[in-house]
Amino acid sequence: MRVAILESIVMPAGHEVEFDRILVEELKKQGHEPVFFVPERFPFKLDYHCDVDYLDGGEVVTYAGAGKLKKLFLSLRREKRRVAWFNSAYQKACAHHCDAIIIPTGTWRYIRTLLHSHLKDSPVPVYMVFHGINPHEQPKFEKQAHKIMPYKQIHLKVITLRNDFQHSGLTNLDLMAPPVFKPQELPVQKHLSFKPPIKIGFFGQFRKEKNLGFFLEAFTKARFSVPVELIVQGATAKPEDGELFEQFARDYKDYKNITFWHKNLIGIEWQKALLSVDAIMMPYAAERYRYHWGAMLFTAIGFYKPVLASPELNPEVLQQFNIGKAVDLTSIPAFTKQLEEFIDDLVQNTEVYQKNLDAANEAYSQENLIKNILR
Repeated sequence: MRVAILESIVMPAGHEVEFDRILVEELKKQGHEPVFFVPERFPFKLDYHCDVDYLDGGEVVTYAGAGKLKKLFLSLRREKRRVAWFNSAYQKACAHHCDAIIIPTGTWRYIRTLLHSHLKDSPVPVYMVFHGINPHEQPKFEKQAHKIMPYKQIHLKVITLRNDFQHSGLTNLDLMAPPVFKPQELPVQKHLSFKPPIKIGFFGQFRKEKNLGFFLEAFTKARFSVPVELIVQGATAKPEDGELFEQFARDYKDYKNITFWHKNLIGIEWQKALLSVDAIMMPYAAERYRYHWGAMLFTAIGFYKPVLASPELNPEVLQQFNIGKAVDLTSIPAFTKQLEEFIDDLVQNTEVYQKNLDAANEAYSQENLIKNILR
């Protein structure tokens, strides 16, 4: 089956790029032929090694460097162009360019756009993927989802570990477990072995809410039973986030066991960095992580790395699989003690982490993602 991935979001790096790669690679493994439907001159960050079919309607609209008023104008332009891209995808589907369409990152606004386009009457199934719906968005999402329900080729797929839709009455909605992210070019060491120095990694898009200052202070106060090193990588989108990250690097420059990388990591460079550490820290304090799956958490699982994660970060995972600990954010001394105990636990109970990472990888497999999307 020829499956079109309708991508219209320009992404600097990170998990959105990798999610598209999961779709491409796993579709191929399951005998399908992926093709990208993208706006003209779409700036791919990776070569996905599959066909690209360009959509009519203009180039992608980004908000980079735009002020409040300009953002409003650009949002209207983006909406207009999205309708045109969807109309173009409809024409391609009618011309038998594909047997199904996946929209990999949707919002309730995308459903609204779909209703204003010809694609709602698509001759082939259209699978729109949502990476979580929080309580603020849910009424808007359900309103649009009910409107699109009469169009039987439109299927809404929400990646979540919760069931917040049991009373919605939406027959066009499926809930799916998240997929793990795995390295593509490099092998995963699936047999765990922790030898000093134990390396801890703090990776991904850096934002203020990620509690880096709290973690750094606790780490420097910890008295570990074995040598421990810390790598802190941050890709920043906003100037204020970049300035804060650089300030942390200056404040902790005298600690020889802490290394800061202020840069994007893409492709094989990203994979090497993650595979170089023994465990991954993600003390991200934000309520939205209860509803939106944490891509960094599922990267850690796919790379076979135990975690120390925020209690808000998809708590269902740690409830089901003993692959780490929920961070104690009550105080610096409490977290410091927990860090010390976590390192000891890695060394002393390696087989427990091994068993549970094996089970989590099976439960959240990329194979299951594609089967659930195309179901």
